[in-house]
Amino acid sequence: MSSTDLESLENGAARSRCRRMDACLVGSVLALFALTVAGFALALLFALGLKTEVDNIKKRHVSDSPALGFQHADAGSNYKAQNFAYLRATNSEVKPGVMLWESISYGNGKTVGSAYTYNSNHGMLRVEREGGYFLYTQLNLSCVHQCNNASLTLTFLSEDKNEQLSCTVKLSATHWDPVVRKCWNVIPHLEKKTQLLARITSDTDLNSWQLDLNSSGFGIFLVDGVEKE
Repeated sequence: MSSTDLESLENGAARSRCRRMDACLVGSVLALFALTVAGFALALLFALGLKTEVDNIKKRHVSDSPALGFQHADAGSNYKAQNFAYLRATNSEVKPGVMLWESISYGNGKTVGSAYTYNSNHGMLRVEREGGYFLYTQLNLSCVHQCNNASLTLTFLSEDKNEQLSCTVKLSATHWDPVVRKCWNVIPHLEKKTQLLARITSDTDLNSWQLDLNSSGFGIFLVDGVEKE
């Protein structure tokens, strides 16, 4: 076999290896893209499911606030009652600092399931089970007197100062209708006994703005990692 033939074979083998490497690279990129899209789609479907449940609650006039999963004593399974919590704002005044919340009474119970413990003095919600969580918040603000342009951010932090959800609201002095902002996040993992608190920060004075207490609050739902009782 001539040196020309050997060189041709080597070149052909090199091209074949390059094609295989290109195919593997393209396959990896496509797989990663598919996983990303699937994860986003699952999160979106979960969020839409929560919104549908909120709408159903409002239609049934069970409560003035979106206390998901607590429609009636028999509405929502035991799983939902245990693994869901909803708390609403306690003070219509908007000022920087730690937000305080309260649970809502329904029948003989409260809108804080057994998978959580809430410290009302410090505004801290403790998760009693390790796992992944869906966390969301809704803020409804109205101008009450000579409002100015403002921006506020509500940030949910764990005790190790890790940010779990951040929600920024832009307020306009010329906007007289209530401003409603909804934010949510899927938290892949929280350790058992993790404590969450929410803190408001702002770039200006917020004395002319007020929160609607019936529709300003936050909810959290255990997505996976349920411990059997």
